Amino acid sequence: MTLQNIALPPVIERRPGIFLARASGAYDAAAVTDFIDQGLLLPRNLEAAIHKRKIEYLLGRLCLKRCFEAFGETPLLVAMGEDRSPIWPKSWVGSISHSKGQIVAVLGRSHQYAGLGIDLEALIENPSTALQTQICSDPSELENLRNALGLTEQEALTLIFSSKESLYKLIFPRYRKFFGFQAARVEHTIEKGLVIELQEKLSDSFPASRKWVVEWQSLNAETIETFIAEPSRA
Repeated sequence: MTLQNIALPPVIERRPGIFLARASGAYDAAAVTDFIDQGLLLPRNLEAAIHKRKIEYLLGRLCLKRCFEAFGETPLLVAMGEDRSPIWPKSWVGSISHSKGQIVAVLGRSHQYAGLGIDLEALIENPSTALQTQICSDPSELENLRNALGLTEQEALTLIFSSKESLYKLIFPRYRKFFGFQAARVEHTIEKGLVIELQEKLSDSFPASRKWVVEWQSLNAETIETFIAEPSRA
């Protein structure tokens, strides 16, 4: 492999039974052909995509490949569906995200975890009132995070957006329907920290008031990462 400006992604055990791999680098320095030796090819629906999107896809799959290897398994194909979401192989769950030259992927076994959701989000540049209305269930959602965590309006709105994206990625492989930002609410509690709660019933498996704990961090001055893991009930 000739990715001189993008190192092979390091892998960590994010928590027991979940491996995480990250990649970063200059997209312009990588070529699609650089990934052939790793057995990674573009799907047909990305052949006409811009170069940046192609490399993001390949780096995401490279991160997943490294996660499979960390499990001691032969890497499996994680195909792309018609809606461009990953199609997870039987017995596996995972999530992929990218932003501002950063790519991350997580992978776990379905007998341990029912779903995983991870999201990288660049700080929202213009947290306008219209955008706040679109992302937040009501104004108090934003104020709760600002006051509880001492965040700027920009940081708090980005954290809410990212948390809801992570929840969407966790739920969608089992729900297979679109749901909007108003379907969930993010808040900080003394007992559990950052929590996201469904505000409406999506299905019997995802009723209103169901909650998940959100883990989050600032990767750098302009990128926030959120992560949700749902243990299997089996």
